[in-house]
Amino acid sequence: MMKSKKHIVLITPGFPLNEMDTRCIPALQIYCNALNKKEGIKLSVITLHYPFTTKPYEWNHIDVYPLGFQNRLSIPYFSNKKVTRMIRIIYQNDPIDLIHSFWLGECSLAGHRFSKRNSIDHITTLMGQDAKKGNRYAKLLPLKEMKFVSVSKFQQDLFYKNYQVRSKLIPWGIDTNLMPPPEKKTIDIIGIGSLIPLKDHAEFINTISQLKNDFPGINAVIIGDGKLRSKLEKQINHLELEKNIKLVGSLSYAETQEHLAKSKILLHPSEYESFGMVFAEALANNTYIVSRRVGIAKNSAHWFICNTEKDFNKGCRKFLNSSSPNITEYPRIETTVRDYFDLFIQN
Repeated sequence: MMKSKKHIVLITPGFPLNEMDTRCIPALQIYCNALNKKEGIKLSVITLHYPFTTKPYEWNHIDVYPLGFQNRLSIPYFSNKKVTRMIRIIYQNDPIDLIHSFWLGECSLAGHRFSKRNSIDHITTLMGQDAKKGNRYAKLLPLKEMKFVSVSKFQQDLFYKNYQVRSKLIPWGIDTNLMPPPEKKTIDIIGIGSLIPLKDHAEFINTISQLKNDFPGINAVIIGDGKLRSKLEKQINHLELEKNIKLVGSLSYAETQEHLAKSKILLHPSEYESFGMVFAEALANNTYIVSRRVGIAKNSAHWFICNTEKDFNKGCRKFLNSSSPNITEYPRIETTVRDYFDLFIQN
């Protein structure tokens, strides 16, 4: 008897604990919600580290099996054994048609080995810095025998340059139903991202300091939390920007989008992005972007690409003196799901 649905098992380092946990990998949440509504698809999720529980649960009608590794330093053999055991349990209850791993790491290792032994199709989506040089899992896995998806041309080119392995390009997409209505632009410049060295919020603060000379009332907000918060607060105080920059901490997905909709410019000096979901969100919220050439970044009438520190000042100055844009082209989740569905059918 032919199966009515194609059973796909996703393996990821983290997944939301419940429907209110909107901060955990928003791009993956949007993808899973949209894919699960596709006729002929059944999703199951194995999550390795987060949430910190081992009790199975349901998220938006999707069965989730957490392993509760809790971000402990993992040993490939140990983690692979536990993940493989969970895949086998799911497989025995409902045969698996395809395994979809996220990140070239623990998830991809377990997914590849189980799929190889059981003749199941396997796809890995590169998600972050896993495309960079020095990924130890690149030595543990036969990359040229595997199937990969990149989320941007930037990442696709980098992965090929570093490992001479080709990948299919499928960008993430925005769920327009989650975007707030147009807002009055009451925030001049916004920064979004974890307060870690990679995101380079220090450059954000320096840029605001320079702009303050000509825009003394400039109003900036940084959304995010992390180990550099104390250091960034000291930098703000040292530059006397307490009235110009507000660190609001980590917010829900909806709250973040509301802030973005009220912002004229997204200043994103991050040194690396595989895709940059915040870029797509800014475009959907008619917000100008000033960034380095990372992820899906590209020069346009509403996007200023920076090659030097002075460029951040130049780009922000340009858009502060411009009227709000009307942006109609940005990645949508419907296209993402269509492309993945086509890929699943091919396998």
